[in-house]
Amino acid sequence: MKVLRKETVFKGKLLSIVRKDVENSDGSVWVREVVTYGGSASFIVPVYNGKFIFVKQFRPTLEDFILEFPAGRIEEKETPERCAIRELEEETGLIPKNLKFVFEFYPSPGFVDEKLYMFYADDFEKGKTNFDPGEELNTVLVNVDEAMKMLDEGKIIDGKTLVGLLWFKNKFGG
Repeated sequence: MKVLRKETVFKGKLLSIVRKDVENSDGSVWVREVVTYGGSASFIVPVYNGKFIFVKQFRPTLEDFILEFPAGRIEEKETPERCAIRELEEETGLIPKNLKFVFEFYPSPGFVDEKLYMFYADDFEKGKTNFDPGEELNTVLVNVDEAMKMLDEGKIIDGKTLVGLLWFKNKFGG
């Protein structure tokens, strides 16, 4: 398989849509539309005194508020670790003292090139929040047992948060 041609059909502030003509091994050619995010993001599975730290924020794509682990886009010349630290402080006012890299993954490689870096922390010092323009969110603490119940009942719908909770459950029980 190989990409024969690429054409940017939309270029926005945060993403582009690229049309790709892909030749399969049998010689057939298929058109694929791919979202090019132009970067990656980091998120943290933060546990504070036996409780997960979530942020509840409005997501225009869903037209609703959802619970998520703190996360954000990696800025130019920023490491995934630095991004995770910055985002946690910006969104919750906490700075991790023991940030641990867990793994990286592509959440939806069928149509978008975004890569996510997952971190874990369970010891923090106080910092201060600093929301991005247009960002409105609240910090929500949920004890581990209740969060696992929410996971089992399908009440957590954000993909990165699902991955983080399942990793935690596998690693620590819960």
